[in-house]
Amino acid sequence: MISFPDVAPGERIAISATLYVTFRSCPQQALGRLRGEYPTESIASFKGSLAHRVFARHLVSGPIPERDVLQACREEIGAPEGHLNMKLAPLELNRPSRLAPVLAEVGDLYARFKRFPTDGFRAAEVNLEVDVGGGAILRGRVDAIFDDPSGSPVIIDWKTGARLEDSGPQLEFYALIWALERGELPSRAEAVSVQTGERTGIDPTPKRAEEVAREVAAMIETLRIALQTVSDVDRRAGPYCRWCPLLDGCTEGTTAVEILGGP
Repeated sequence: MISFPDVAPGERIAISATLYVTFRSCPQQALGRLRGEYPTESIASFKGSLAHRVFARHLVSGPIPERDVLQACREEIGAPEGHLNMKLAPLELNRPSRLAPVLAEVGDLYARFKRFPTDGFRAAEVNLEVDVGGGAILRGRVDAIFDDPSGSPVIIDWKTGARLEDSGPQLEFYALIWALERGELPSRAEAVSVQTGERTGIDPTPKRAEEVAREVAAMIETLRIALQTVSDVDRRAGPYCRWCPLLDGCTEGTTAVEILGGP
């Protein structure tokens, strides 16, 4: 249904939704991710990963009693498929005094999450992977799949924060990889803020999916050339610069942060 442009053979490269979204904001920031210049983990990302595990548990096994939420969190941390246990020590979360506030925040998020209806739920934490040729792989992990009234799939991406403004490109990437792997476009893809209950989404179309495919193919070529030649790519300054771990030494980014008033 959706075709992906031919990709010239090269070193193996994996493109995720996060990398695609980052590249659209700032190609150099995406290149830094591939080069391993990003921190491997943060407490915020650990909290988000744990919350998503608890959300999936709720969808698959049913609501978790309030008295059991902390225990459920600990069980998800210890589950081998989540790899969260290995992240405790590097983040100094192996100390109870450091871990307790994180578990409490996840518990608060779950209390909000369990208010969402589950009608039409099909699957949680669905891994997608497509080999598009030339050593390039597209990967995605969809938080949940629901069926609309006609039985067509709806992609849901849970957001543990309140910001939904920048979710469009991520949802478009998920729609593309779903279509490439499953042979059909989802009827809709939505980002849902667990904090506020707000939703935003897209109605995927073949035309837009083809456009995203071309964008991803061009991105692969750009990143591969930079990796092979040990060169940099374009830097694009914006409000996201204040959270960039590569801000030091980036003139464009530091200027943007100064103009926008700092972190």
